[in-house]
Amino acid sequence: MNKFRWSMVGLIAAAAIISVVMTMYQNAKNYEAKRENTATPVEILNKDEEEDMDEQTAEIGGVQDETGLTQNSTQEEVMDVMHHMTHQKVIAEEKWGAIEMNSENINAVYEIVADSEFMLKGDLLNIVTGWKEGNFDNVAQDHNYFWDYQNGTVGKATGILNSDEEAEFIDNNF
Repeated sequence: MNKFRWSMVGLIAAAAIISVVMTMYQNAKNYEAKRENTATPVEILNKDEEEDMDEQTAEIGGVQDETGLTQNSTQEEVMDVMHHMTHQKVIAEEKWGAIEMNSENINAVYEIVADSEFMLKGDLLNIVTGWKEGNFDNVAQDHNYFWDYQNGTVGKATGILNSDEEAEFIDNNF
């Protein structure tokens, strides 16, 4: 009878040990799973920033290689082209259309604006002259000037793409 009791105590002890080990194992698994699914605020921010930049540099519709402008183009047509040119360089919630911001297109716009009698010739010439000189420090403000003029409701520029992001936008769109 004594052996039987000790056998039962041994089985109970073994079962208790196995139960504790299994619980520890399950807790460890749950902890790891929770850790994988719960990013820190910095990790969430970085992931959101990456997704936002993917959206900023993704292929967008309405892309053109050339301005399509002529000496007879209206002020509104020129402003629309300039607005689309800024999309290559700005961060905005939405972007519809893009025209490559290259020296050929900048010079074409410059010539049309310089020879025009547009009501906003001074503003437009100031913007395109800066671009012609390679100054894009104000491109987000330039974008928003056109956006405001066109009564934009979605897609206000909130910043400027860095050179890597702009290169990715160009690769994806032109």
